Amino acid sequence: MPEVKPRELKAESSLALEPDRMTSKIQLIIALDIAGYNGNQIASNVDLTPGRVSIIRNSPMYLQERERRWSELQEQVVGKKSDKIVSGDPVENRIKDLALRAVGVYEKIIESGKSEFAQKQAADSVLDRAGYKAHTDKTILSVEVTEKMADRFERVLKRTTITKES
Repeated sequence: MPEVKPRELKAESSLALEPDRMTSKIQLIIALDIAGYNGNQIASNVDLTPGRVSIIRNSPMYLQERERRWSELQEQVVGKKSDKIVSGDPVENRIKDLALRAVGVYEKIIESGKSEFAQKQAADSVLDRAGYKAHTDKTILSVEVTEKMADRFERVLKRTTITKES
């Protein structure tokens, strides 16, 4: 394990290499550090040398920002702010509860509806919501009529027209 020198014992050239402003790369280093990555893994992920990452990680600016973010994360977890994330959106949860109650209503209608029509409508609604839509394809039927049948139809039609006129 490398030796960590106090700031007073560091060379001026080393102190000059410390970052003077927070960049997106340094923010990424902080995130990886908090996530548990070691120096070499961080260096590999952010495309820097392990030595450069070490200089950044030991700078006062970095240490202060890392501590602030670590405290913020602990507050969210310990302060139960993460419960909202785990429990989900309250509106969505309420809608799901109502949906379950609505299914219960359909079940009651199907089981003890007063008419077969109501039971069938409820069953069709449930099946439709479940993706089992009723087939609505129309069937086309062709019937060939012989001459003898056509003559009979004509006679019947003539009789009905004569009867209506009378």
